[in-house]
Parts: sequence; C-alpha cells; structure tokens
Amino acid sequence: MIFHMDLDCFFVSAHRIYDTNLSNKPVVVVKRNDREIFENRKHEVLNLNKGAFTGDIIVTKKEYDRSYFIENGKIRGIVVTSSYEARALGIKTGTTLKEALEICPNLTVLLPNYKLYHTLSYKLKLFLKRRIPQIEQYSIDEFFGDVGGWVEEEDIFDFAKKLKKEIKEKFALPISIGISKAKWIAKLATSYAKPDGIYKVDNIYEFIKNIPVEKFPGIGRKIEKKLKERGIFTLKDVVENKEYLYSWGKNGKILYKRIIGEDYEKVEEKEKRKSIGISRRFDPVFSREEIIRRIYILCRYLSFIIAKKRLNPTFYYLKIKYASSKKSKSHKIIYRLFNELLLKDTMRELFIKADIYEESIVSVSLSVSKFKKVSNLFDYEKDLKLSNLNNALNKIRFRYGISSIIGADEII
Repeated sequence: MIFHMDLDCFFVSAHRIYDTNLSNKPVVVVKRNDREIFENRKHEVLNLNKGAFTGDIIVTKKEYDRSYFIENGKIRGIVVTSSYEARALGIKTGTTLKEALEICPNLTVLLPNYKLYHTLSYKLKLFLKRRIPQIEQYSIDEFFGDVGGWVEEEDIFDFAKKLKKEIKEKFALPISIGISKAKWIAKLATSYAKPDGIYKVDNIYEFIKNIPVEKFPGIGRKIEKKLKERGIFTLKDVVENKEYLYSWGKNGKILYKRIIGEDYEKVEEKEKRKSIGISRRFDPVFSREEIIRRIYILCRYLSFIIAKKRLNPTFYYLKIKYASSKKSKSHKIIYRLFNELLLKDTMRELFIKADIYEESIVSVSLSVSKFKKVSNLFDYEKDLKLSNLNNALNKIRFRYGISSIIGADEII
C-alpha cells in the first residue's frame, strides 16, 4: 500500500510553530515579484530537497519589513498560502493582497521564509525515512511512502494515525494522508483527507466514479477542456472512454492507467534531474537592455547550480511572458562543454529570437536539459579553457557566495 502525505497549508503552519498567536486566525503568506535577485544583493542556494516539484532555491539574506508590500502607494503581492480560516473567507492561493485585505481587513499577512520551509521539509523527510522503508519527495510539502511488506494491511490505518501523531508532536505540523494500492489514487485520496485527516481507498472504482475530472492529479485546464468537450465530466466517464484516451498515444495511456489505479508506478527517490531551470516574475519592464541584463544574472545562478551538480546540458530553452499574457519561447541544441559564457551567449540569442512582441515583459524562464558529456571538435580547445575558468570562478563562489564574482554585463 502507498501513502501520500501532504502538509496542510505548510507555509502558514511553519510560521505557527514559532508564533502560536497565529493559530486559529486567518493568516496568509504573501509574495511580491522576484526583483530582489536583480539588485545585486547577497543570496544563497539551498538544495536540501529533491523531488518532481522541489529543486534548488535561491534566497536573499536581507530581512524585509511590511514596506515590502507597498510600491508607489499601492498594495502589491500575491497570496501563496492561506490558512483554512482564510480559505473559509474566500482567500486562496493566487488572490491579490489588495483583494485579500478587502475581504478581511484584520488578516495577518506574513512574508515568506523559504529557508525555514526547506529546512523543515528536509528534516521531515529524514524522519519519514526512519519510519517508512521507501520514501519519495514529490514537492516541498508532499511525500509518497510505500509501506508494502512493512505494515500488514489490517494495521495500515493505525500506522497512519500513529505517524500523524508523531509528526504533530515532533514538528508541530498538521499532515493529511491518502492511502491506496496505487500511487496517484493515494494522492487523489489526500484531497479527501484534508484537513489533517486520513482517507484510505479500498475500492478504487467506487471511490473515483463521481469525482470530477479536474480533481485528478495531472489533469490541467487543457486536458479538462479536451475531456469535457467530449462529454467526459467524471472519472467514471473516463473509465468508460478508454479507447478515446488511448487514441492520445503514450500520455493518454499513462493517464488512463493512473485513473483506474493500474499504473503500478513505484515510490522511488529520483536523484537524477531531467532538467534544471530558473525563472523570475517582475513588474513590467520594456527596456530590452534591462531584460538582457536580468537574463545574464539568472544565467550566473543557473550556471552555479549546473556546476555544483557537474552536469553538461545540450538543450537550452528560454520562455518570455508579456504584460498582455502573451508568451513566446525558443530553444537550441548545442553539443559543447558547458560554461557560463556559453550559457549567457545562448540565452541572449534565444531571447532575441523569441522576443516577437513590442510589449513590456513580466517574466523570463531559462532551463537546460539532455545532459551529456560532449563537445564538438572545432570548439573543444576554447570550451575546455572556458570550462576550466568556470570551475575556478565557482570555487570562489562556493566559498564566498554566488555574488562574490559577477560579470560587468550584470551591473546597472
């Protein structure tokens, strides 16, 4: 049997550990844009956690006050986590701070503390590994655990109750647990265990038959629209339309098998990353020179992470989002030894190619993948010198921080 464990409103719960006055109150954690990384402040990279939706994070060491939420007299910020008391009022993830305060003027507003969240998540993972033989971290606040052969089926519910109690006593964190023989059904079950409960699925078909398709993990808006246009509204409808999903090819087959609980996917910690990326959202910027400067800064951080993992990417990808919500992207395959200068030159080239709208830009995303130890013959000597230089620079950065050496092209 497989457990899916999900910490309840984790960011808020983490703050409540150290401030019990936050308990039983409407509380939100609010994030502004990501401009800090572009202001040449000291940052650090945290890479304690490994999961499908958990990777390296970059945090500033500067302390902020409430003025963080005010710009030109306007309240800025987006809710990233809300307590159940706030959710009951209609304040959820994605609500603007301005809207949230209109709903609840007495709302408690907290700044995010990502170092706290990641440290707690890492400690919890170590604890879970001592309680369950096989653990897989899925995100900062989600874990899968396989208790097959470890706990008898008739004892599983009691085991889950004991585990919840231990986590509450040791970490002061509420956690919900979904249980099923299938991995993704266990994850779906957790949404019915919340808040702070346990839900065990014994009969998968009976459990899923009346559940709307959009509730299933991995069904986003595009797939939801595609299914509903076909008249498929519940998971029971999906079960009855096997041929239609199979007509989508490999991804359709995977989704169908997950829904019926026959995916047989293992719980396993994924050490190898298929891709590494960095993205930042910011207030609208029109100046292309400033956008390129910001891309260079993101490249420095991305290069540092790649070097730390000793990887050699061959696939480079850049995405732009404009103020009008338009998007554009570009990619390139390069068989060369990785170095920071190559990354900067490539991402600049991809940005120029992708920038097809004369509008202000609100976010850029960079990523690399398809890691291979290769270099073409013509560039090998040059790449080797740059790679060695890159290694020397990063030795200094590992010791004194990523901002200890920056490129002239990053300075305002």
